[in-house]
Amino acid sequence: MEKSCRPEIQSGLHLTFKIIEIMKKIILILVAIAAITSYANGQTNLNAGLGYYGENFVNPGFVLEFEYEKMHTEDFSLPLRGDLGYHSTPDYHAFTIDVHKGFRKYFASGLVVEQSAGVGVIAKNYKGDDYWYNDEYFNSVPHGNTTVWGFMPSVTAGLGYNFSKNKEGTDLLWIRPKVYWDLGFRGLHLPYFAMQVGFTHTFKTK
Repeated sequence: MEKSCRPEIQSGLHLTFKIIEIMKKIILILVAIAAITSYANGQTNLNAGLGYYGENFVNPGFVLEFEYEKMHTEDFSLPLRGDLGYHSTPDYHAFTIDVHKGFRKYFASGLVVEQSAGVGVIAKNYKGDDYWYNDEYFNSVPHGNTTVWGFMPSVTAGLGYNFSKNKEGTDLLWIRPKVYWDLGFRGLHLPYFAMQVGFTHTFKTK
C-alpha cells in the first residue's frame, strides 16, 4: 500500500510547487504594480477569524484562522494565513492544519477579493469498525481504527465585505470556496470541495 501511495504524493508535491510558482508570478506582478503607489506606512495587520467549514457544502465543521497581513498599498496586501479546521462526514472525523499564501484586494466600496494557495495535512478518524475504508470512487485505505494522515495541497478563492473600510485594520465578512486534495488516498483527478463562511478581525496593527 505504501508503494502505491508514493506516485500520488509525488504528483501532489509537483502540483503544489506548480501552484506556488504560478502564485509567485501573480504576486510579483501585483507587487510591481503596487510599488508604483507604495504605501508609506507599510502597515501590518495581525488578524484572527472563525468560520463555518462545509465539506461538500453539507458536512459541517469549523475553521479557525490566524493571519499576518502585510499591506503593500492602502488597498492591497499579501496575507500569510494559518488555518486549523475540523469537519465531520458520515464516514469520518477530519482535522486539518494548513498554511496559505496569497493576495487580497480592497475596494473603496468595501468589497474584498482574494486568492491563495495552501499546503498542509489532514488527519482522518474513520467511524466504521472495518479495517478497510472504501469510498464511492473505489479508493481504499487501511485504517485499523487509528488516525490516517494525508498530504493536503489546496487552492482557495475569496469574496468578502470589509466593515472597517474607513478605519485601520479589518472587520471582514467572507465566503471562501476551497478545493483541496487528500493525496495518498485519492488521486489528483478527485479533489474535495469545501465552502467556508466566516469573519476576520484585526486585533493588532503595527
